[in-house]
Amino acid sequence: MDETSAKQILLTDFFTYYPAGGALYDSEGALLEINKIMYEKFAITDKHDFVLNNLFETDYLSDLQKNHLRSGSVLAGNQPLGYSIIPGFDSEGNTIGYTLLLTDTESYNPDRDMMRYDSKMKELKDISDKVAQSVPDTILLINNQLVVERIITYASETCITPEALNRRIDDLPGFIYPEAIKRKIASVVQKSLDTSETANMEFSIPGHDAPVVYFKLRLVPIQHKYVVAYIRNVSDMVEKEKENRHLSHQLSESRSMMELALRNSHISTYSFNFDLFRTCDKESCNHCFQFYGANNELLERNRYICRALSVLRHPEDRQDFFLLFNEIRDKNLEEHSVNFRLKNDYDDQYRSYEVIGKALEKDAEGKTNLIVGCVIDNQKHVEYENSLIKAKEKAENADLLKSTFLANMTHEIRTPLNAIVGFSDLLSLEEDPELRETYTGLIKANNELLLNLINDVLDISKIESDMLTFTYTDVHLPSMMHEIHQTMQFRVPENVTLILDPCPVITLNADKNRVMQVLINLLTNATKYTEKGNIRFGYGIRRNFVRFYVTDTGRGIPKSELGNIFGRFVQLKGNKQGIGLGLAICKGLVSKMGGTISATSDVGKGSTFSFTLPLNP
Repeated sequence: MDETSAKQILLTDFFTYYPAGGALYDSEGALLEINKIMYEKFAITDKHDFVLNNLFETDYLSDLQKNHLRSGSVLAGNQPLGYSIIPGFDSEGNTIGYTLLLTDTESYNPDRDMMRYDSKMKELKDISDKVAQSVPDTILLINNQLVVERIITYASETCITPEALNRRIDDLPGFIYPEAIKRKIASVVQKSLDTSETANMEFSIPGHDAPVVYFKLRLVPIQHKYVVAYIRNVSDMVEKEKENRHLSHQLSESRSMMELALRNSHISTYSFNFDLFRTCDKESCNHCFQFYGANNELLERNRYICRALSVLRHPEDRQDFFLLFNEIRDKNLEEHSVNFRLKNDYDDQYRSYEVIGKALEKDAEGKTNLIVGCVIDNQKHVEYENSLIKAKEKAENADLLKSTFLANMTHEIRTPLNAIVGFSDLLSLEEDPELRETYTGLIKANNELLLNLINDVLDISKIESDMLTFTYTDVHLPSMMHEIHQTMQFRVPENVTLILDPCPVITLNADKNRVMQVLINLLTNATKYTEKGNIRFGYGIRRNFVRFYVTDTGRGIPKSELGNIFGRFVQLKGNKQGIGLGLAICKGLVSKMGGTISATSDVGKGSTFSFTLPLNP
């Protein structure tokens, strides 16, 4: 079998056995049917067990995707597997359902020895009769005056009539052609006479029964005196050539589309011949195993992969190409597939492949001799599966954090509410002015605490929904920092000193309230974890940024917890206050203002929180 035939068979088989599934749904999104590949891919025997049994009730599609489908748009996705869902419409544009798709005829060349011109007309007639029997041409004998001296044989398709006798070759009856063609014919005949060289010419003229008639003219000179002219109507051949060119163009387009489909789907095709394999000496490869149109760089660099397989295959994988081939041959299978990993020889990274093989030819004993198939690079599918696992773990962790948050939120809200209600009741009964003032102060403090909790929840909600607004003004940083110092100095524990480092005169274009909110949050956190020593805060210039910092001598943060402290609902072990939103809010605010926030800490020595803001946002 030559390479062209093999390629054609491989391409045909590829479309016949392409491993893509399909499913049909009615206009309400209910599953109607799935194809064979779907049963195999999802390991089910009943279509009702298919994971996407209703497009508008499944959790695999979001509400946005479902609305996208209902609007009549094509939907593409990749969960649980890569797919496209295509709506179908009737003639009135109503949705009727959904489809899911995982030359040249050689002129006679007379014998020159038989074309000698003889003065005797009988000999010329004998020659012309023999020629007339073998070619479908009109054959004319033209003298050196360009006059048709004899019609040796006549073919009606050439439009030559007996009236052509004794007429110039460029003025034959039955022809209607432009002057330029006439001059061209006369010139070619004259040149053939002068040079005694055979000449060929193609021309077309308007015909009686067709728009254009195509001719080929062949001139054979004889002794500078005569030219034998062979005239053939090649209109049928020209039309056939046009048809062939059209078919060739269509074939080229189809081949290009197939190659594009193969390339975009990361698929390569191959063939394996057992007879050639048995005669291979392993030194000089006899092409028993070949790839066609390989778009995989690994396969292109290792076309004779049978010799490189031991190096490229993952050491933990038992399956490979030859296991597939032997399974098909030994078990007389029509089709089989395996999965294994091969190493990229340029970066030593392994990629996952699915290899499908189909028995194409069998030997005299009925055993498979030729296998064709495809190699599918499914590394992205494997990576997608891994990403799903990580996403699941992340979602489970987020759910746990959410539960913790709700529990903390309930506790944190109940505490100030109980205080407010309790002291309000006492206030209404108490007559002692000092106690009434004390109760009023406690009610205000708990009211402020409750308000802060609610504001934190609102802030994190606005940050995540991108609804938080910022008002930028020129902020005189020394004044702002002193204002914060005055606010916070009465909130620090008794054995802790709040220190504001020297403040260089800087004017920063920023949202003053949000910058103060971040700093006060960081300082408040520091007061919770610092029982003695000091808390320092300040700022400095770093290139085009202002770096703010808060440093304490508190108990510090373990490295195992340091990487998660800016997450939502995250609380340090042993913390009895708050709902775990303060640092998440700080990170969100800093990020929205174009900066970054970070933390360093030594357990038992203290922590430093810092954030940067651009001088010119």
